[in-house]
Amino acid sequence: MFKKILLAATPQIGTQTAPRTAFDLARKHGSELVLYHALPIGHDAWSSFDDIIPTEKLVEAASRKIAAFYADELKDIPNHSIRVVTGPAHEKLLKIIHTEGVDLVVMGHHRSTMVRPDRMWGVVDTTIRKVCSNVFCPVMVVTHESPQAVDIKRIVMATDFSTPSDSALCYATQLARAYDAHLDIFHVLDIGHHCPNPEYYMQDMNVFIDKAKERMESRYARALSGISHSFECWEGVPYTEILKQARWSEADLVVMAQYSSSQEPSKPFIGSTVIQVALSPGCPSLIVNYRARVCM
Repeated sequence: MFKKILLAATPQIGTQTAPRTAFDLARKHGSELVLYHALPIGHDAWSSFDDIIPTEKLVEAASRKIAAFYADELKDIPNHSIRVVTGPAHEKLLKIIHTEGVDLVVMGHHRSTMVRPDRMWGVVDTTIRKVCSNVFCPVMVVTHESPQAVDIKRIVMATDFSTPSDSALCYATQLARAYDAHLDIFHVLDIGHHCPNPEYYMQDMNVFIDKAKERMESRYARALSGISHSFECWEGVPYTEILKQARWSEADLVVMAQYSSSQEPSKPFIGSTVIQVALSPGCPSLIVNYRARVCM
């Protein structure tokens, strides 16, 4: 299913998280693996690191260190390459993804060391957001230690019935068929975090839950033909309930649409449902950007 996988390799993430997942997927699918790293070489109008050490030497040294660091894992992945670049991480990364036909990007939990007291958990490295917002291929974010072998047997697909969510569901069905996995289609009745939604307090909550399940069944029945699946729905704050569903069902993967129905699709800070789920401890999250897919 994945012919070319790109791993954003950095010493800031543990080897048992995103790297292990990328290596296991490459072995399982016989994929080409690209290890990518951007050197944060600074410069201004008067000076740069080039005045001390040539950029080429820094790139070569970083490439050797990456190769040595992952030597044991790469020895049984013959079709791999290491790309070290300089400059903004997301710009060169996007160029490689678009020009070389990458099928999957695997990234770890990146956070800036800059402290912002007005933001929960500090400021999130915007590389993940910038990549997700500008690529067609899915981006897998892995924050927790992964098992020795990637075996996806249960997938949670979070939907809000938007067009991007429908596209993400089509991709989730492809994964479910490829891995013979059970697919949980999950919808959260957003009661509102700061301003409660009065709509859900005018009738019994079960009325809304039943309507949502009926809507999921009628909307997705064709796409789910031949796939083991179930429909789940309850009320709450979306990101917390998605995490609960993944934990309670012992899911191996959570699939979400990048944009969904949010009015602020490119939030760089923690705040959007997708970012909150992806950067929370638990199973890997697969963020699917909108692309026209027909499965319904």
